[in-house]
Amino acid sequence: MLKVGAVLLAGFVSLGGWAVVTVKDLPEYLVAGQQYTLEFQVRQHGRTLMNDVHPRLVMNETTIDATRIGDGTYAASFTAPLSDRVTLTIISGWGASNLTLYSARVVSPDSRPAALSASQRGQTLFVAKGCNACHSNSDLADRPDNQSVKIGPELGGRHLAREYVMQKIRNPNSQIMPNLGLSDAEAAAIATFLAAASPPGSAGRASR
Repeated sequence: MLKVGAVLLAGFVSLGGWAVVTVKDLPEYLVAGQQYTLEFQVRQHGRTLMNDVHPRLVMNETTIDATRIGDGTYAASFTAPLSDRVTLTIISGWGASNLTLYSARVVSPDSRPAALSASQRGQTLFVAKGCNACHSNSDLADRPDNQSVKIGPELGGRHLAREYVMQKIRNPNSQIMPNLGLSDAEAAAIATFLAAASPPGSAGRASR
């Protein structure tokens, strides 16, 4: 059965049936009652920006149509609900290439929640930036159930040098891996997560 599944996935990939969703600016938490606009890109094969799709954002059980605002770039607005956490899923409009983010904390307007550690932030960004679509990672704590085509190497348990990861993220110099234009803070957080001596564990679960 596993062998048949692998063959089907290989055929699916060869026919151009997969894409990667990458979120641009991901807030660490949401404030109840405040409106947010989530911008994201849809990339066929992880690289080519796609303009001919009609993505949607699902917030818990509410579906919101996204609007194209640039080349392969879309945006959807929502108001954070009065709840402890909210789950956001981007339906790419291209096969099963959807992206479910780690659930976000929702706080009251007068709250000042503690910041995530660099490793916790890196874990959430590793998923939000689409890295997990091409790189499986066993260190991801309770990761969302997203499609993974495993084009790149497995990154779990490797504890890569932080400087190497920073350089690779900021300047991929690859025909496969795209340059996502991450900020220094985003790249540093992902590098910290990948270089960690051990998975975030309970701390990683707290970032959901």
